[in-house]
Amino acid sequence: MKSNVRLRLIVIVIIMIICSVTCQADSQKPVKKVLENGLTVVVKSEPGSGLVAIAAMVKVGVGQESIQTAGLGNFVSRLLLASTRAKSAEQVASIADSLGGNIGTEWERDLTSIRTVTTTAGFDRTMNLIGECLAEANFEYKWVEQVRKDLLSYIKSQSSDPFDQAYADLKQLLYEDNGYRRPKDVSERAISLAAPQDLQRYFSQHYPPNNIVLAIVGDVTAEKAIERAGRAFAGVMPRRLPIDRSVPDERLRENKSNMFEKKLSAAYLLVGWQAPAAGDRDYAAVAVAANALGGGKGSLMFRELRQKQGLGYEIGALYPKLRYQSHVVAYLVTDPYKKSAAEPRQTLDAASAELMKLVEELKSKPLSGEDLQRAKGYTIGAYALGHQHLLERAALLGWAETIELGYEFDKNYPDLIDSVTAADVQRVMQKYFTKSASVMLVPSAKE
Repeated sequence: MKSNVRLRLIVIVIIMIICSVTCQADSQKPVKKVLENGLTVVVKSEPGSGLVAIAAMVKVGVGQESIQTAGLGNFVSRLLLASTRAKSAEQVASIADSLGGNIGTEWERDLTSIRTVTTTAGFDRTMNLIGECLAEANFEYKWVEQVRKDLLSYIKSQSSDPFDQAYADLKQLLYEDNGYRRPKDVSERAISLAAPQDLQRYFSQHYPPNNIVLAIVGDVTAEKAIERAGRAFAGVMPRRLPIDRSVPDERLRENKSNMFEKKLSAAYLLVGWQAPAAGDRDYAAVAVAANALGGGKGSLMFRELRQKQGLGYEIGALYPKLRYQSHVVAYLVTDPYKKSAAEPRQTLDAASAELMKLVEELKSKPLSGEDLQRAKGYTIGAYALGHQHLLERAALLGWAETIELGYEFDKNYPDLIDSVTAADVQRVMQKYFTKSASVMLVPSAKE
């Protein structure tokens, strides 16, 4: 009992320290305003820094792509700052440089964004530039060809990383018809064939103001931020959006596994389970369960597989926060000839067997009070640390609103996690950690 109280106090102290360092985080509550053209603006004023972060997020990701259009969202995102109907690429770059030069675009699985940090004095011009890029992007042939070349090169370079390759293969096993699992060759094909008019059509369909969220955090009042956002998108009319294809949940009906031999000096094991989306009522309990299993150096995997048995030198667990059905991945990277194994497969088989023992233990009995508090503290702390920088705070606020959790999710997240009980963890382990998919990468020959 005393250890539980100490752990809870430690968690509370950590959160208080992080919040005080990051932002005076709750100095003013966020304000949300939906403008007449459908543009959603969420503002959190943090006076005193002289800086403002802007995350303009478009509600378009893999859920809005088909096999035929997979990859076009990424392609379009890389051209948003290339040029507009009124400004050449050189003019856009000149304005961006004069405002600090740190403006950029990102394509993610659930959204596309333009993100930047500017000064309070430069806020008006920055807002105007973002509005112009999101309303009047111009897909010039020369920039389309340059970005096509760069994007195809980037996609190919990703396949050289063993972990990325194993993770991509794992998602192929976890899902049947889900945008999160599409192999890179699907995107390569769409990107190779896309003409400027295809990109313009995609942009016109998915980038009206009623499909955009502006998250603004920093040294600006909510009134001014909303007024400037309205001016930046003045005259831009809402449009009917394409039907949201959504991504239905799937069910893994049998265990699946693949093994690949590669020219590697290490062996990789990834085991995955289908898991609920970020908006699901079980999300918080699964997040705690995943971190109890493999989150941090106090996790069960780290203690049992690395410290006690020496089966891995890199161990962890992933649980992506996704709008649609997500997944938990437990991973291990190890010396392929640990414990004098005759071949790498024996080492990974042993590690897989021990990992599954831990999973079965979590299903058969509740977490100890100490392990529960550690897992909750790790989950809350990791999320809080993601708020250290101004742009991160804007991005998290906008992300929650964009995937329709509501901007309040960002503030409520610690309470959601703290409410999880040991019984909740055991229940979701029994519900979701049933059928699994696994991928092994083993060296093709002993070094």
